This record gives sequence, structure tokens and C-alpha cells, in this order.
Amino acid sequence: MLHNIFNKDHKSIVKSNLILASIFFSLMTVCVKKIDNSIPIYELVFFRSVFSLSITSIIIKKRKLNPWGRNIPLLMFRGLLGTLALLCIFYSIRNMPLNISTVIQYTYPIFISIFAGILINEKITKNIIIAALTGWIGILIILNPYRLSNLNIDLESSTILIAFLGAISTSLAYITVKKLSSTEDIYIIIKYFPLISVIILFPIVFVNWVTPNINDLFWIIGIGICTQAGQTFLTLGLKKLPTSEAATINYSQVFFGSVWGIIFFREIITINFIIGSLLVLFGIIISSSKILKKI
Repeated sequence: MLHNIFNKDHKSIVKSNLILASIFFSLMTVCVKKIDNSIPIYELVFFRSVFSLSITSIIIKKRKLNPWGRNIPLLMFRGLLGTLALLCIFYSIRNMPLNISTVIQYTYPIFISIFAGILINEKITKNIIIAALTGWIGILIILNPYRLSNLNIDLESSTILIAFLGAISTSLAYITVKKLSSTEDIYIIIKYFPLISVIILFPIVFVNWVTPNINDLFWIIGIGICTQAGQTFLTLGLKKLPTSEAATINYSQVFFGSVWGIIFFREIITINFIIGSLLVLFGIIISSSKILKKI
């Protein structure tokens, strides 16, 4: 009996980690949207990566861990996926309403279901097909052109595609994190994300440097703090909970993102958004029942 109580308490703590991750990631989106558009997206990702790499490297040194990990190729691939995802996410946050960009980003559990079938030979069940169709219907309702035009929101197709590319990259990153969590310390996994970002983006930032003002610097520091905290809580949650279940819990970021959109940016929550979001969430719940068992 005590064992069961302990397991329940432990699982509650793990789920709390994922909810905290959602809160911090949603606050990160606020910071990104608050920064002046003159600061390039790649520079924001670079600043975020430098901040995260510095903190994580200090933690790794204090814990006396092998700084390079065991599965270096997969760690590097995780870093590459994370960099691509973050560039796309930051771009969509800047160029779309916060609530809509967040919902599109959180289609990634449906992509996890699809890629689990393609990459790790997981059977694509009726549940996954129904989930994918339900999720896409929800997205179409949210992005209804007629409804958007009434709200004076002009979304370019390229912006929507970039947002979906961020979701796809995120889903692949989740799969690699789950695989790595069985052999690697969480801080080694976290470290490779900013490490690869810094290596890739430094030449671009160096050539095209834009100096941020004091106000922008405040929000840039906020990005670093929120993403570092969010990444830590997320990795802790993924290490102890099935990825499918974790993905469903992380959908709470849509709620937080919508709240911040209303408070900070006076965004309007329409009936289309509510219905579409519920359909996407329903699709995620369906898809998360039987996936990633072979990871």
C-alpha cells in the first residue's frame, strides 16, 4: 500500500514538472513577442543558447559529469533538431497571434504518432489516423480564413508552414530526447541543444549583429531564464513519464499562452479558436494511448 502511495506521489511530482515546463515555455513566448522586430530571430536564439550553455556547463562541471556524453551523434542530432525547432517557433511567435502559434506548435504529439510508425516501426493504428484527422480539422477551424479576415489578421502561408515545421522538428526532438534519457544525464542532453545552436548561429550573428537596447536586453534575459527552466523541467518529466502522456500534459501551454495573449497583447479568443483547440487536444489524447512503446 505504501509502495502504491509513493508511486502516485512520485508520478504527481513528475506531472508537476511538465506543468511547470509549460508555464515557463509560455512565458518565454511572451518575452519573444515583447522584443523589437529589429532584433533578428537567429540572434534571439543565439542569446538564448549562450545563456543556457553557460548555466548547463557550470552544473555539469559541479556534478563532475562526462561533458560529452555517450551517444554523441544522437546528442548532436537532438541539438540540430532543437535549433531548427526554436528558430521556427520564434518566427511564428513574432508573426502570428500568440494563441494561434501555440496551438500549431502543439500539434507535435500527432507528428510523434506518425513518426513513431515511420521511424521505429510502431504500428499506425486506427487511433492514430483518427487523431491526425481530428487534429487537422481543429487546425483548419482555427485558421479559417474568413474568421481571420474578420479579426484583421493576415497570415501568410509561409508563416503557417514555418510554424508547422517547428512542430515537426519538436516531435523528432522529443523522440531523440526519450531515447537519450535512458543512457544520458539530463544536463548532458540539455547542453547539446544550445551547444549546437551556438556553433551554427555564431557566424551568422557575427556578420549581421544588431545591438539590443536596454528594454530588449531585459526580455532577452527573460528568454534565457524561462527556456532554461522549461527545458530542465521538461527533460525531468520525459525521463520519468511516457512521452505520449507527457505530450498531452504539455498541451496546457496552449491555455497559458492564450491567457498571456489576452493579458499582454489584447488578443481575442474566438469560438473558432476554442472549438479548434478542443479538437486538437482531443486528437492528442487519442494519439497518446499507444505510441512510442518501442523506444
